Amino acid sequence: MRQPFSENSPQTSNAYLRVQRLSQFLDNAIVIPGTSYRVGFDPLLGLFPGVGDYFGAFLSGYIVLEAAKIGASRVTLIRMIVNVVIDTIVGLVPGMGDIFDVFWKANARNVMLLQKQLESGERREKADWLFLGGLLLILLIIVLGMASLSFWILVSLIQASPFFGITLMN
Repeated sequence: MRQPFSENSPQTSNAYLRVQRLSQFLDNAIVIPGTSYRVGFDPLLGLFPGVGDYFGAFLSGYIVLEAAKIGASRVTLIRMIVNVVIDTIVGLVPGMGDIFDVFWKANARNVMLLQKQLESGERREKADWLFLGGLLLILLIIVLGMASLSFWILVSLIQASPFFGITLMN
């Protein structure tokens, strides 16, 4: 039989600490010299063409999954997924996406959402796994759709480029 959700359980505090540490690593790990502003490794991941933004989305998805295990409500999980989707979609835009990642900090936003819910002390119905699976499936479809679109644009640019000796019309 499942135990009722408790915000103060050791499992919750351990999972929350893991999520908090990962968020810190991704969004606030390094202080920019001469300022008090912090950046993490998420914008740096975006500098790796083709895989960086997707790996960042995967790590952000892990934070959402852990939040669900802790007992985040459906509303909180939806807000978290929206943050990840915005981060992923804008992050795919070369150059601008990396700058956006420095300021958006989706993972830190998601940890704050989770923290607010845990601190409120309100008993909320824990999101079920089917609901969470649906949310993560939506995230996966968006990420794969963006990957397909990026690939299609790249192939189109290569075909249209005179540097590659390939033209669209023979």
